[in-house]
Amino acid sequence: MEFGFLQVPLEGMFSGVEITPLPDHKDRLAWLNQHSNQDGFFYPPQVSTYEIDLVTRKRRKKVERTTRPASVYHLPASHQISIDTPTAPVGNSFGDEALIIHLLAYLYGTRLQFAKWRFDGRVPIKPVHGISIREQTCLDFLKHTYAWWRELTADQRTRFVNILYVHTRARSLEWEWDAFIYQYMTFDALFRLHTEIRPSKSKIPHQQRFVVMCSEYGIQSNPDLIDKICLARNELFHEAMWTGATIGFDSADRDAFYLPYHLARLNARIICSMVGYRNEYVGSVWWAIGAFLFDKPRMTGWKDR
Repeated sequence: MEFGFLQVPLEGMFSGVEITPLPDHKDRLAWLNQHSNQDGFFYPPQVSTYEIDLVTRKRRKKVERTTRPASVYHLPASHQISIDTPTAPVGNSFGDEALIIHLLAYLYGTRLQFAKWRFDGRVPIKPVHGISIREQTCLDFLKHTYAWWRELTADQRTRFVNILYVHTRARSLEWEWDAFIYQYMTFDALFRLHTEIRPSKSKIPHQQRFVVMCSEYGIQSNPDLIDKICLARNELFHEAMWTGATIGFDSADRDAFYLPYHLARLNARIICSMVGYRNEYVGSVWWAIGAFLFDKPRMTGWKDR
């Protein structure tokens, strides 16, 4: 099954999974770079409505004033993936291939999808997540996470893939409050999954959930920033306000623009630690802007169940 678009010509095998770049990966990448914006994103192409000849089914002429950005569109494939013994039917939106594809998007700071599926909105071409990773570390992480994921219940497997999808889809959103909503949904879903794989109380205040997740998964805490995140969440969800102001106009907090990015980096570390891949990246400072090495754990064999 083909998917894309992953700029890195990653190739490898693990646990019955084989990932290979398409033979003309270099040419496809050149096309993608040529048609992407200087800001590092590929934007929806322009589409128009055409009259169709009912007999020949061919286009006749364009309907005036119908040109607009496409709501959904295809990107070229970059790689092919095959799995010997998947747990779910091939092509399942929450199955084995989807897990690997969205894990790769998580690791390389982009969005990925099956070749026959379509994207909505812009897609990051340049990494937007602040992670630097070596190819062998990537394959090691995929192998580890795939084994962890297969031990979950069917419902948990579905929800974990959905978490990855929502987490990476937030990278396409242009307004900070939109991205914040998606990243907070990701955090909530991670907390829900946590209460199942490590049975604990689920009905605790939202602010306390951050304390629990940081403590349980070896992540540094920042109480002042967590206070800001929770306040922004309460105002946005319950008052339709963004940090003390009307959505789309201004913000009472000059640092509000960075809140979804901070939350995204926190979620990324929770994901890494939740699957049991406790490397140095997990304990790194998630409220700092910059690139962090996604390394292999120094100790192996750790499990959270």
